[in-house]
Amino acid sequence: MQNKDLISMLTFYAISPIHAGSGAATSVVDLPIQRERHTNWPHIQASAVKGALRAHYRNFAGESHLDEINMIFGSDKGNDGKQKGAEETIPGVIAVSDAKLLAFPVRSNIAPFVWVTSPAQLKRFAQDMKFMGKDIKPDLPAFAKEDDAYVLRGEFTGKVLLEDGVVEVKGPKTNLWSGFPEIEKLLLISDSMYDYVVTSCTEVQTQIKIEAKTGTTQDGSLRYQELLPADSLLYSVVYFSAQSFNEFQAKTVQDHVQSVVKDFMQIGGDETLGRGICKINWL
Repeated sequence: MQNKDLISMLTFYAISPIHAGSGAATSVVDLPIQRERHTNWPHIQASAVKGALRAHYRNFAGESHLDEINMIFGSDKGNDGKQKGAEETIPGVIAVSDAKLLAFPVRSNIAPFVWVTSPAQLKRFAQDMKFMGKDIKPDLPAFAKEDDAYVLRGEFTGKVLLEDGVVEVKGPKTNLWSGFPEIEKLLLISDSMYDYVVTSCTEVQTQIKIEAKTGTTQDGSLRYQELLPADSLLYSVVYFSAQSFNEFQAKTVQDHVQSVVKDFMQIGGDETLGRGICKINWL
């Protein structure tokens, strides 16, 4: 990206579970979610994020803005063939990164659930914020043991149960976290404990298909689907390119997209089951 590109950050707070699928698998879970190759942590690939942004824009921009969709998001003959310029190859002025996980909800003994994050995730977030021109410089503590924890938001002490694991709160680190009012109880846990949580504590649902004639389960229809749980918090970096336009035009596109893409958005699969409803916010 060039220096004259405009950069925003879009956050996704899951109102319902999200299934951004990675296809079929041979493991116990038939339909797993997308995960990073090197960490195995959940994320949502950029193509799914951009597709959701495009669909939201198409649904809510209104008739007066339909011709602009190919200019903003790039040409898409299959979905927008009736729009002007859809037959041409247009790259679009918006670029989107993968949606990275920032805070993950996990069942606990001190509340129905608490959110957790890790030093590695906060370092990533700080790097992305620095790329946007905001240097937050997180003061990360040293973890003497993998079951240590620090409070970033909320008030609790002692040992805390996280699903089947236990961490011990060592103290607060309130200077590490700001914004995101939905996150009320947040713990900073070690990277190894975080890896256990986001790998083993996602939601898995059983699905079947009913045979219409008999009213019983159709043979071979049993499958297990993995979901990123509701109340997960993710973010994506969005670039508004000024390469084909001047900076004023790019800023106009940025303001326009942010005025249309707001409030709530659906992302991932199983839309008819109410999956993937997110509260979105531009930083």
